[in-house]
Order: sequence, then structure tokens, then C-alpha cells
Amino acid sequence: MSAGRSRGPTGSGGGAEGTRAWESNAACRHQDAELWFSRRSSSRAVAICAACPVLAHCRAAVLKREKGLPKCQRSGVIAGLTGPQRYALERQSDPARPRPSVELTAGRAPVGARRGQPAPCGTRAAYQRHLRLRETVDEACRLANARSAGRYRRTGSTRGWNEDALGRDRVPDAAGTPGSPPRK
Repeated sequence: MSAGRSRGPTGSGGGAEGTRAWESNAACRHQDAELWFSRRSSSRAVAICAACPVLAHCRAAVLKREKGLPKCQRSGVIAGLTGPQRYALERQSDPARPRPSVELTAGRAPVGARRGQPAPCGTRAAYQRHLRLRETVDEACRLANARSAGRYRRTGSTRGWNEDALGRDRVPDAAGTPGSPPRK
């Protein structure tokens, strides 16, 4: 077994974070690394950490090192906490953490942006909204979805040539070309 694998979750001494001399007093220093990253032994790892004389230093160091990491990238028991517990501790200690309000993607509406008013009933989008929110679907939305499904079977697209941006059928004008959306 290499020297790196025989060390506990604190890792090797030294580093850019400043002095880590406290690591030489850590209870995990000479434990097998598998102990800290195995689900079966996590309770034993937590117990060792609970009795550690440098638990506060270790916890501060790991929270500093993992700051900003997503929950899925935090693994093992370190400083007596599991990855999800460390993530939750960071989030509750910094509730006013700035978050990007919208994420721009090429050629699409910003992800996370408010889209304004929900689609009116009688459209396929409203039908999907009713299903997503587990609401009862009204007849107008059911018919709009049926029209859209039929159009998709015929043309391979849910967008018809006589449909506005909201998915409502346009009323043909006197010349027979699609005009404005129907008035209510």
C-alpha cells in the first residue's frame, strides 16, 4: 500500500491553504483510506472524527476546500460529515449566496427566466401545463392537444402553417389565407 493510501481524509500535509500542521494530530492520520469512502464503514469513520482533537480545524479546511462544489462532487466522510451533510452545511451558512438568475443558451430563451403569462386554455401548451400541475384538463385543451397530435402524425411537426406562436389556430381571412388569431 502506498503512503498516500494509508492516510485519512485530510490528505498529505502542506499546501497552498496555509499551515496545516494540525493534520499531524488528526485521529484519521494513520487509518486506511477505504474507511472514509465506504458506505459500510461510514458510521465508524464518523465516530473516529467525533473523538478527533482537531475536528474544528479539519471541518474549516474541508469547507474552504469544497466551497462552491455541487453535492455530487463531495464524497466520503471528512470532518465527521458526509458529502451531502457538508453541502447542506455550506448552503445554510451562506444563504445569500449569489446565484445566476438566468443562463443563456444559444438560440433559445434563457434557462430559468420567467416566461410571462402561462399559455391560455385551448392550446397544446396549456394541456401540457394541466398535466404537469396534475390539474383537470378542460375540453378546449384536450381538443387542442388532439389537433396537435394529429398534425404531428400527418406532418412530423406540431407546428402548423396556420398557427400563431402560442399554438392557437389562426382564422383564415376572406381570401383564405391565415389571418389573425381568433378573437374571444
